Amino acid sequence: MKPAVETENLTKYFRKDSGKENIIAVDHVNLSVRTGEFFGLLGPNGAGKTTLIKILCTLIIPDEGTARIAGFDVVKEAERVRECIGWLHGETGGRALYWRLSARDNLRFYAYLQNLPPNISRKRIDALLEFFELNKDADRLVKDFSTGMKMRVMLARTLLSNAPILLMDEPTVGLDATGAIETRKLLQSLCRDLNKTIIFTTHNIVEAERLCDRIAVMNRGRVIALDTPLRLSEVTRKYRGVEVSFRGFSEEAENLLRKMKGVKRVISVQSEEDYTVIRVEVEDEEQALSEIPPAFNSRGLKIIGVQVALPSLEEVFLSLTGEEHE
Repeated sequence: MKPAVETENLTKYFRKDSGKENIIAVDHVNLSVRTGEFFGLLGPNGAGKTTLIKILCTLIIPDEGTARIAGFDVVKEAERVRECIGWLHGETGGRALYWRLSARDNLRFYAYLQNLPPNISRKRIDALLEFFELNKDADRLVKDFSTGMKMRVMLARTLLSNAPILLMDEPTVGLDATGAIETRKLLQSLCRDLNKTIIFTTHNIVEAERLCDRIAVMNRGRVIALDTPLRLSEVTRKYRGVEVSFRGFSEEAENLLRKMKGVKRVISVQSEEDYTVIRVEVEDEEQALSEIPPAFNSRGLKIIGVQVALPSLEEVFLSLTGEEHE
């Protein structure tokens, strides 16, 4: 089976204002995304994620290399590519939706722009409103919606053409915690229940790990790592650990952790006004989660919580490149 999305030595330059030097936004990127896969592009701002997505959307022409969507070349067969994709940019206002229209009228308008026949658009809009649980609010003005509800309308708009491949540029950016969780669940449902192929950009490592089948880590336009979340986590295991939060500050707590069986080392100690967080590297995370609370309680230390601490994006880049990203 041919890949849903494939790039070969894909490269894009932008000129600096002086015009004397080029900036490499996308640097000889090679990707192969399988049909039905939830594929993540992870990296900081300026890593090249958005530029790459825009090339795949036919919005930007690459300077070198090739990209194919469902077998169609993004430059030579741009019209065919557009028939195969739905694109979503992660902003919840402005040009994304018409706030003085209802959710239903927004979808009708975009269906008209996509030349969907009226009988098909009506059925599809009704189905999308039901899928995204917007039936009861379909005729309310979008300006009165929460950010999470606006995102649901935007996702519905992206699916109007029933495209098999969805390109999503940071769809959870700007959402509150509830809206972000809701959007992640919807994206998982799109991939699982509707068999969509999704390419998804984010700078949030936890989000990428929870959603994606595979992740390409980008830095300065290049893909510096590509693997499953589990295998990538093995690369950064030295930054994983267990975080212990407790009231106040006590050297006794730090000494206790250092002496506990299975604790390899203390990674960091951070003290705030009324509590302290200690991160430790352990041999067995599950064992540490069960043994640390009773050990603290037996010494009268007021524990707030114990949890597995995932590496930050900065730590991932440090592990993969040996340098901190700017």
